Amino acid sequence: MSFLSNWRSDRNAETISDATGILCRLVTAEEVAPALRLVLSADKASDAPVIDFLRFALARGIDTNATYVAIHDGHMIAALLPVPNPGRTLLLLAAPTFSTPLQRQAAAVLLEHVLNQYAATGIHLVQILLDPTEREAIDLYTQHDFTSMAELLYLQTSTRRAVRAPELSPGQAWINYSPNTHALFARTIAATYQNSLDCPALAGQRNIEDTIAGHRATGEFDPALWYLLLENDQPLGVVLLAPTPPAEAMELVYLGLTPAARGRQLGDLLLRQALYATHRRNLSLLTLAVDSLNAPALKLYYRHGLRRVHAKVALMRDLRQQAAAFMAEQEPSATNSSTPSPHAR
Repeated sequence: MSFLSNWRSDRNAETISDATGILCRLVTAEEVAPALRLVLSADKASDAPVIDFLRFALARGIDTNATYVAIHDGHMIAALLPVPNPGRTLLLLAAPTFSTPLQRQAAAVLLEHVLNQYAATGIHLVQILLDPTEREAIDLYTQHDFTSMAELLYLQTSTRRAVRAPELSPGQAWINYSPNTHALFARTIAATYQNSLDCPALAGQRNIEDTIAGHRATGEFDPALWYLLLENDQPLGVVLLAPTPPAEAMELVYLGLTPAARGRQLGDLLLRQALYATHRRNLSLLTLAVDSLNAPALKLYYRHGLRRVHAKVALMRDLRQQAAAFMAEQEPSATNSSTPSPHAR
């Protein structure tokens, strides 16, 4: 599409705010480390946080050369690292605090510059995760059209002890993800979102294909670790897992039951399968994130020994109107195809 090629050719373009004199642009190679220090709010006396993040970025395939910076009077005062993900989503990594009013202003100017750049690539949803105590940053993003979607609790449990495979009832069976089962997984996952208590604000935000693409991009995708539970050939639910290197951990990417399967303690069965698969892969931890308001899921996870590690507030901004406007400018005949499908999440 021409609008993508136009954006790529202009990716290094700079913008400057006439009112503030703040210049926004991509980092140079020499600026990556100091820019990441700003993103991490790292102590200037130690290089360890930056080195650790560079190792993490290398393991996760994060391009640190895609970091954007805000310059004022020749000094770098703000930085932002956008991380595009499959499913037309973007994660922003940014400093949670601002030492001066000018730095806060620069962060706001840089934010809009980056979002304009990525809206032109067809990104639909932008997310940032912040500690609940980082009120200043939460307020800034809220003022720039981000909506609080949920407070996410991050849980984990050890799987070093022996874990047996869960017993299935007559008529029940597991099937794994494959190109041949993709449509069944898609229909089942979409069905599990009906009246779900897990991040209900996400309902309708993405079509199911984008959702599955996002799930596949979590950790190391292995179709043998995506399970769908059948009973008499009827789908009941899914549990999707992914190893997360370099840690010896398995992430529970998603667990959900169809409305007809709820209330039968099948969540216990799905979670026992997750614990068993983690132990079988010789991984020492099972980790997950869950909406803090999803009481049934929390009861399930706590019952199986998972414990809270930390929490994040998930903020989201919808860029579809910006993306559609850019497409209309580049291709006047283009139609807006970003309306979520009936099976959106």
